[in-house]
This record gives sequence, structure tokens and C-alpha cells, in this order.
Amino acid sequence: MAADYRPREVLEFSDDLHHDDVTPLQAFLTARLREVVEAQPEGSAVRFAAERLAHITLHDCIHLGDLLLAWSEVVVDDRVEVPGETQRLRQDVMLWWERLCETADGFRDHPDHNPRWRALQFLNLAHAELMASLTDLSRGGYGDGAHP
Repeated sequence: MAADYRPREVLEFSDDLHHDDVTPLQAFLTARLREVVEAQPEGSAVRFAAERLAHITLHDCIHLGDLLLAWSEVVVDDRVEVPGETQRLRQDVMLWWERLCETADGFRDHPDHNPRWRALQFLNLAHAELMASLTDLSRGGYGDGAHP
């Protein structure tokens, strides 16, 4: 994975996210939320809420960028299968990406919205295969066993 760690054209898994994926998402959200703030009356509670959302979203982008820089070190050092902190990091990347994508989805009709800004269901192919094996509905919810 280390030799192949670069921004992907098509995102399938959260392990494929790269620091460079955050910059355009951050720019898009900053611009859209600025528009929302400016449309609200000065001094209103709605404007305050919009300003807070813009501020929090900016810091979420910065936090995700930091997580992805740490993830890039894990990938380059070939530590992706190390248990503990590494697994927590990869889960955090997926969580924070999803959080920002949910905000961007509120602006999905905007011409600058990028369809790649979507929640990613799995960390990687192994995670997708594991989840598929656990949820194989062709054998029923309990596989070959009876209801407990």
C-alpha cells in the first residue's frame, strides 16, 4: 500500500483518503457556509448559529487533515495492520470524513459540489469482505444456526 499511497480518482474505501482530499472539500464548505452566514441578519441568532457551524466545520477540516497526515505516516511506514492506535486512527479518518460529507451533502445541488464527497462504508477491501461475510442474508440473519 505504501508505494501506492496517493490521491485516488475514485474513492472506494476510507483507507484511500489522502490529505489532498480535504483541501477542495474545505474550500467548498467554507464558501457555502460563508454564503449562509451572509444571508442572515447581522446580530441574529440564526447568523450566530451559521457562524458557529462555519467555524466548527473549518476546524473539523483541519482535524481531518491532521488525521490524514498521521495516516500517511502509518502507510509509508507500512504499519497499517498494527492493532490499537493505528486501527483507531483509520476509524477516526472514516468518521470525520463522513461528518464533513454530510455537511457538504446539504449543498449537493450546488454546481461546485463533487460527488466524491460521500460517506465511505468500509475502511478497506478486507473490511468490506468481513462485513459481507457477517451479513450474508442469503442464509438468513443467523446463517445456518437457529435463532438464539
